[in-house]
Amino acid sequence: MIVKKIHENIGVSIEGIDLSNLDDSSFQKIKKLWLEHLVIIFPNQNISDEDHIKFGKRFGDLEVHPSLSHRSSKNPEIYRVSNVDENGDIIPNKETSWQYLKQSWLWHTDSSFRKIPSNGSILHGISTTNEGGNTLFANMYKAYEDLDQSLKNKIKNLKVIHDHDYIISLSNELSKRKNKGHYDKLDPVVHPLVRRHPSTKKPSLFLSPHTMVNIKDYDNKKGRELLDQLIDHATQPHYVYKHSWNNHDIVMWDNRCTMHSVEPFDNNNIKRIMHRVTLVGDLEPIMA
Repeated sequence: MIVKKIHENIGVSIEGIDLSNLDDSSFQKIKKLWLEHLVIIFPNQNISDEDHIKFGKRFGDLEVHPSLSHRSSKNPEIYRVSNVDENGDIIPNKETSWQYLKQSWLWHTDSSFRKIPSNGSILHGISTTNEGGNTLFANMYKAYEDLDQSLKNKIKNLKVIHDHDYIISLSNELSKRKNKGHYDKLDPVVHPLVRRHPSTKKPSLFLSPHTMVNIKDYDNKKGRELLDQLIDHATQPHYVYKHSWNNHDIVMWDNRCTMHSVEPFDNNNIKRIMHRVTLVGDLEPIMA
């Protein structure tokens, strides 16, 4: 196992292993490195969806995503982060599934709209591009740590309303449509703005701009200004690793202390096929 640091504040790459045939000792090392570095890149992992699911299940149960049109018809645990349908054709941009997926270009934390958000995600780049389409990951431990004390005091007891339907409202195209797509019904949830990681016990910002409606019991305008201030702070380059994809990279990240986004690319013409499994969360976020 060859481990290399990829950014001063977040992430390592691991080479010399096969995720489809992983002994327990190697798995335990990966789990430890994941908690320590937040993001792991596994290059050259041309594995099947079934092996992808098998690797994910070593960390616990896997989610089934609420967007029906993005689930794999063969393996519902696979979330198809793809502008290509299962026949290999680029989805027309008028389709609701295309519009929905484009919202991943916004900064977000996977499953922040659930009462118990996910522990982490594992994404397999099957057909990738270097003409945009890079994925950015932000270290939310470090972003919180560097806030001045007065701001930490201001936000320490605040809670934020998260809503899956807010994702749809942020799309100018989807919000105007009567048919906004087919999704499992999820009620809004409330999460702390500063959470404590259940394993490392470290505090971090919990931001997910594509689901954050507002700060609970807070003036709407002032709440949005505060959230935007924190987002701008947390996405500065020294907190962010930018991953340029190669086919069959697998990237794993900890949703409990990171945030991520996708850089725009020409998704009308360039095929980008990514399959993700998402680790079911253990418990509701704990206020730090």
